[in-house]
Amino acid sequence: MIVEIPTEFRRLFDKDWREAAVYGGRFSLKSHTVARVLLIRARQQKTRVACFREMQNSIAESSHQLLKDLIDKYKLNEFEVTENSIFNRINGSDFLFKGLHRNEQSIKSIEGIDIAWCEESQSISESSLEVLTPTIRKPGSQIIYTYNRLEEEDPVHKRLIIEGRPNTLVINVNYNIALKYGLMPEEVRLEMEDDKARRPTLYRHKWLGEPNKNMERRVYRGWEGVDHVPHEARLIRYGLDFGYTNDPSALVALYEHNGGYIVDELLYRKGMSNKDIADFINAQDYGLVIADSAEPKSIDEIASYGVSIVGAKKKNDPIGRHKSYNAWAISLVQDKRMSITKRSLNLNREYLHYLWIEDKLGKILNEPEPGEDHALDALKYAVVSLYDSQSDSVIQRQFEELDLNFSRNTMNNTL
Repeated sequence: MIVEIPTEFRRLFDKDWREAAVYGGRFSLKSHTVARVLLIRARQQKTRVACFREMQNSIAESSHQLLKDLIDKYKLNEFEVTENSIFNRINGSDFLFKGLHRNEQSIKSIEGIDIAWCEESQSISESSLEVLTPTIRKPGSQIIYTYNRLEEEDPVHKRLIIEGRPNTLVINVNYNIALKYGLMPEEVRLEMEDDKARRPTLYRHKWLGEPNKNMERRVYRGWEGVDHVPHEARLIRYGLDFGYTNDPSALVALYEHNGGYIVDELLYRKGMSNKDIADFINAQDYGLVIADSAEPKSIDEIASYGVSIVGAKKKNDPIGRHKSYNAWAISLVQDKRMSITKRSLNLNREYLHYLWIEDKLGKILNEPEPGEDHALDALKYAVVSLYDSQSDSVIQRQFEELDLNFSRNTMNNTL
């Protein structure tokens, strides 16, 4: 089979640049094209490729699956795919996968890298960049950064575009690439057109790759980042939002700590069956799961696998301050002092881009824009479940109460 590369990315095959900024909006073919380019280069001659992300707690969070899928699609049989690496049996090329955050010594010990690919580079910190760039030191070595901008001065964008570096290749693309080559599915095109017509701010950021400039429209503000969940933090809930084909299933853990809360993203993945979700949850610390009550059959099935799970009761504000369940649930989350772990990349992205709707006259409405809010919905289910409508207070449940009030049998009632 022929591996097709859009001409806009042709310069990635050249050797006269040191760093490459490949950035833009959604569905601009960045990751898929860079992966194809790297596989072709690894076939042409022996090449050592390091695939990095800021946070990578497992191989499932890396670009390993994308590369494997392309190897299968194009029948590149000389590549041997193992659980943690990819190796070319003919010329010795290899791919390795690493996280950058809190992994300084491991990164510094890597030798002989020809090409480094940094995926989701908008999340890479300045400290990680300072470790990475001198580590990729082999003569002629190159670094490719693919990213969708988050803020005006994301460290990687500041380094390569705002400040500039010698011998930097810049490829700025958006969804027009996919349209040009007939590679955008009709479902995605319709979503893009709907955003363009009804949510212009979201459209500019999501599809054109413009940075987020809407601080006053942010639904949530002031969340702090933490490196990890402290040992003394107390797990009080899990929140689960269902997805499958088009949307990911999202699972977050909510902890109580020092008078506030810490939220940790555990799962954010498409194509997971209810059995897959149950197996994943059962591998975590025992706790109660609050799930989207719009999926009662899924809740019952997951409960049948031994998970303590109930549906979130989507009720309106009992005091009448908010017109809808969503507005009320958001207000409950807003009232909490919230921190987010640094590995929660998808949750953090949603947090930054979850905006109030702005009407044609520029008035900000008390309703959020629809979009990517799967992990945030999971968090809302967990937070709302703590609320006691009778006493208008937060229930501080102990794990002993969980053992008394909930079992690992099927639960049909909701909180």
